[in-house]
Amino acid sequence: MLLNLTLILFINIMFSPGKFVSSCIYKAVGDKVVIPFDGASLPAYNELKWTHNQTRVYYKKGSQIKNSELNVDQHGSLVLENVQKDKSGEYRGITYDADGSLIKETVQQLCVQEPVPEPTVLVECVEKGVNLTCSAVNDKSMVVSWMKNSMKANVTRAVLYVNSSELKSGDNFSCTVSNKISQTSAKEVEPVCSDTGLDLWSILVVLTGGGILMLFIICLVCVCRGCRQNKRKAEGEEQHQPVSFMPDYIYQPDDQQKLPSTFGYL
Repeated sequence: MLLNLTLILFINIMFSPGKFVSSCIYKAVGDKVVIPFDGASLPAYNELKWTHNQTRVYYKKGSQIKNSELNVDQHGSLVLENVQKDKSGEYRGITYDADGSLIKETVQQLCVQEPVPEPTVLVECVEKGVNLTCSAVNDKSMVVSWMKNSMKANVTRAVLYVNSSELKSGDNFSCTVSNKISQTSAKEVEPVCSDTGLDLWSILVVLTGGGILMLFIICLVCVCRGCRQNKRKAEGEEQHQPVSFMPDYIYQPDDQQKLPSTFGYL
């Protein structure tokens, strides 16, 4: 019984006389927008009112226009030039006859969006795989889709993780970003990542069977031995160097003649 009453109430609201509610009208920033009223050449004595988010933007009663922030055509439709995002929202148009009786009411939703920018695919090598990020996703209204080797992937997230076991040489990826008014795709990229979890020396050992590491160790040992031998040789030469027992200064006969005699002899 309650379900039946709810259904009847919904039908009465949606199909009540003189009122029409539509889904959102999607337009790009800068477009010209006509929100239809379809008043079919309104008589001059009728009253017409338009509101945007409950704020009156146009009002005419008879032949007098009392408020005209926005323009209206001969059919009563609202006209917006060079529309911007702040013009999004609910627009309500109402017209009455000369006696004040409701003739028609319409409610329209306007959604103004920016065209989506061209995305790029950012590659980040992570443990056991790669993260691919679609860079242009900055709005909840944007929808993301991924392509792998020109085939659509069942992923709608901005970040796509690919396991290294699923990544083959030559695989390429691209993302597409779209909203209700535009769509654009990124250039294809081929992610190249080595298997993570190994440092440089470990990778070299794995690739060469340990040969490069062993060669490095042997060279290091040889260099160390050479350094030790040179050090010992230098120490030995220093120990066996002849030591002079002669005084630092020896008087020569000629020198003695030049010395003054203590005892008076020449």
